[in-house]
Amino acid sequence: MHSLSKRVGIGFLTLVCGLTFSIAVLAADRAVYDKPDVEVPGTTIYGKVVKVMERDAAKHAWQVSVENVATGEVVQLHLDKTTERKEKDPDPAIGDKVVVKYDDKSKHALTFVRDTSTQPIKP
Repeated sequence: MHSLSKRVGIGFLTLVCGLTFSIAVLAADRAVYDKPDVEVPGTTIYGKVVKVMERDAAKHAWQVSVENVATGEVVQLHLDKTTERKEKDPDPAIGDKVVVKYDDKSKHALTFVRDTSTQPIKP
């Protein structure tokens, strides 16, 4: 009888410790992911693609010139696999309206998203 109660006690203790540990792990995991996203520095422009120079189709890397509609400035940007894009967006094409966030120093596009708003782009 003593060994049966000992086994039941050890089983209960194992169950309680296992549940406590799993709850603690989930709470720690949630603490990491519930923090607000860190803002990545860079410049955001709303523009129009004026030139596309495909560098390597296999690596999905391009040099793209985008005209900022607000200032008229043309910025040559580098896009590659690390550039965040919508999955369904096709490859960059001349005339596409885009919203681009890029690093000022390297001119690497951090995000490159087609602008589907109804506002017309100034010629």
